Amino acid sequence: MSLDRTDFGAFFAAVRGGHRPFRWQERLLDHILGTGRWPDQLVAPTGAGKTSVIDVHVFAVALMAAGHPVRVPRRLALVVDRRALVDDQHEHARSVARHLAQARGDLTVLARVRAALESLRVGRPDPAAALSTALLRGGAPPSRAWLDDPAGCAVLCATPDMWGSRLLLSGYGSRPQAWPREAGLLAYDTVVVIDEAHLSQQLVTTARRVAELAVIADRPLDVPALQVVETTATPRVDAGVAVGVDADDLAVDEALWQRLTAPKPLTLLPLASWPIPSTGPARKAGVTALADEAVRLREAYGPTVGCFVNSVPVAAAVAEELRTRGMATELICGRLRPHDVARLRPPASTLLTIGGDPQVDVLVSTQSLEVGVDLDLAAAVTELAPGGALAQRAGRVNRLGRRATEVSVVVPAADLPPGARSGPYQPDDLTAAHTWLLQRQSGDQAGLAPWAIRDPRPPVPALRRDLLQRLELAQTWHLARTSDDLAADQDDLDLWLSDDLDEPDHEIGLVVRRALPATEPDAVRLIEKLPPRPYEVFPVSIRKATLIRGRLKPGSVLVRPGDDAPRPLIDDDRLRPGDQIVIDDTTALFTAGVPDPDGTQRVDDVLDALDAPEPGEVVLRTERDTAAHRRFLDAVADAVDPAEPDPIEIARLLRVHRTELTPQPMVAAAADLLDRPAKERAEAEVTLHWQDPDDDRPELVRMIVVDLRRATIDAELRQTWTPRRRPVPLRQHADAVADRAATVADRLGLPADLVEALRLAGLHHDDGKADDRFQRSLRDGPAPIEPLAKSGVRDIRTIRRLRTASGLPTGWRHEQLSVTRAWPALSALDDDSRELVARLVGTSHGHGRHGFPHTSGQLVDTADEITTTLFDEGLWDELIERTHTRWGVWGCAYLEALLRAADGQVSAEGS
Repeated sequence: MSLDRTDFGAFFAAVRGGHRPFRWQERLLDHILGTGRWPDQLVAPTGAGKTSVIDVHVFAVALMAAGHPVRVPRRLALVVDRRALVDDQHEHARSVARHLAQARGDLTVLARVRAALESLRVGRPDPAAALSTALLRGGAPPSRAWLDDPAGCAVLCATPDMWGSRLLLSGYGSRPQAWPREAGLLAYDTVVVIDEAHLSQQLVTTARRVAELAVIADRPLDVPALQVVETTATPRVDAGVAVGVDADDLAVDEALWQRLTAPKPLTLLPLASWPIPSTGPARKAGVTALADEAVRLREAYGPTVGCFVNSVPVAAAVAEELRTRGMATELICGRLRPHDVARLRPPASTLLTIGGDPQVDVLVSTQSLEVGVDLDLAAAVTELAPGGALAQRAGRVNRLGRRATEVSVVVPAADLPPGARSGPYQPDDLTAAHTWLLQRQSGDQAGLAPWAIRDPRPPVPALRRDLLQRLELAQTWHLARTSDDLAADQDDLDLWLSDDLDEPDHEIGLVVRRALPATEPDAVRLIEKLPPRPYEVFPVSIRKATLIRGRLKPGSVLVRPGDDAPRPLIDDDRLRPGDQIVIDDTTALFTAGVPDPDGTQRVDDVLDALDAPEPGEVVLRTERDTAAHRRFLDAVADAVDPAEPDPIEIARLLRVHRTELTPQPMVAAAADLLDRPAKERAEAEVTLHWQDPDDDRPELVRMIVVDLRRATIDAELRQTWTPRRRPVPLRQHADAVADRAATVADRLGLPADLVEALRLAGLHHDDGKADDRFQRSLRDGPAPIEPLAKSGVRDIRTIRRLRTASGLPTGWRHEQLSVTRAWPALSALDDDSRELVARLVGTSHGHGRHGFPHTSGQLVDTADEITTTLFDEGLWDELIERTHTRWGVWGCAYLEALLRAADGQVSAEGS
């Protein structure tokens, strides 16, 4: 099936509801196909369709796969410092992936693009995986599937700190063992588009520096290094090649002309009590002024009017005031859970679509809706905010340019008092924006139309640091020590990532659970069995979380990436980006449904039940919250031994009570999972929680059924576990990984010597598993005829018990022993190749960078000369540094990522 450049218009229309691309989007594609590089600048005002870079990327990669001679990056990272836009971009990327997966026939453009993208991938065919998507946003577990498919096309949507920390080998929210994989794949074969680059100047500086450092090596990889694009409304001469909207485009693209030039007249509303405080009489005056203007605009222009404010308490007060006046009002503010965002999108609601919901008179919001939502509001009133925020708020008004409209801005009646902030905004940024608005009001009648505000453009927020920091090569070598417990904290990354060193906007996740056990051990056990799901996590800034901590009840649970298990949150815990805190639903610290240090409300809807069972998820959780569930739990308590509950009996009781229990699909799934032959039943785990377990007749208060097949997505357990029920011989697994690693490397166009290095690394990466102690950790019965790589044991509890009984030291790593066993077999290679293969073997699971926890005497009972030289006399550390010199810090990380992806693919397939 052929695919060529002329198919782009049809592809674009297929994923964009019939809309054809604008001329500037066509020029962007042609620039990429003509040069193999994205431009340094993307010049596109608000409303010009910047999210289309996803469509351009996907089509360009498909053309490359179909035989176009120019190589283009396989991964696109979209980075912006606004969470709503990150979510919106991710939703569009998922929409494109769904269109591709659902394409029918062989001749449609979607089917041909899908076939081209599938040809890039290695492993089992999967139409649903032609395009990988990932969301990397604070407060939620990061997407990881993209790491297992380095040859495929991918779109990653991220906030600056989540993307930048991964590029710098310190990914927030990821385990340290994953840091090299993430960094390698982001530094090579990737283009990053940093939207609203004026909000992320330090990140742009660091990203461009990494692109330079990645190729500083004796033998740089023949793979495209990171390409960096910054978006802007007005190009800078000193910022490199620019592609975007030209004045001539407006004469040709009528729809674009309407969007960008339709007048948005500006009205300023001076208010003596501005900035509006969170409490007191002055807040009442401000709330009344905002509500009065919203009502006036609704009467003049119809529904829906936007009302943008700068803080959650003021937003809640305005919404309440409007409702008392009979206005149908919706309130959306703060950092919402993915579940809450989904409720605002189709098919649940049309409010946040271009068509809107005419039943809603006024939509009240904080900066949550500044960008990322394709609204077409009739008019808007907003509090004064920085210039860029005002431009984005105005961009939600008359988005298609088809109606008369107006934008009103509440401003101070006099000079802003010194030090006065409004919500998250600084006084100097507010003063600069006020001055700019006065110029706009007295000048062009176009007001805040996107094309009109290119010059003078909205003032850029003042940089909250003395200078931008340049990353040096020596610092990258320090960052590369991902296995070592270094003195530096992750917070030091702010030096290279954040524009504001005083208040960096890192996030944690807050999860609310119903009836969290009062005792800490029970609460921890519950969260271990029922870990936080992405859809239920409230993103919370660390600054705000620090204020909230003082109001948390005892028994709150900390879930930290890299920790083996959840644990109680204690006063000495310093919160880190990516942490999650689980609290009880009786904790009243919410305002308008979002966490607030001054909040007095509880969460209305607590999310701790799944719509459908998934591998790695809880299949069923029952509580004493209804009479039916109480009857079922009492029946279980009477029928089973509390110490060793019989799963067959529990399955029988589930079927007896199935018509009463909810949700019924999960009840049936749990019964089916438990009612299996003993060998297969190890896939399930039943946990019973008793009230007063030491009493003669304790009360059963909770039952949880867990699907233990989650090991397929657990990086550590996947090293010894197979989704099939039979063991995997060591040689079979090694051969499969070697073949897959070579195939991946060849598919990516690596030279023959690196293809062979990866093949050999795959062949030897698990040699250390032949150790007798390790073999004992894999079996619960007679010794196998040949050494195993993967166990047939499927019960995670058994896996851990066997490991404890094996005699292996705590923290023992089989890949450390693999290096010593492989070293003699690699003697025919030249020194450079031998050391590279050894490095890849030793780091094949993310450890050994630079050190391992054990000396030669701890690694094996009797150490030979090779083991002693490597791990007692410093040869391993020297080897790591020499490979960094030859292939670069990110080059080595990239090669490690390829080997680990091959291993992950083969393991997930059962080999």
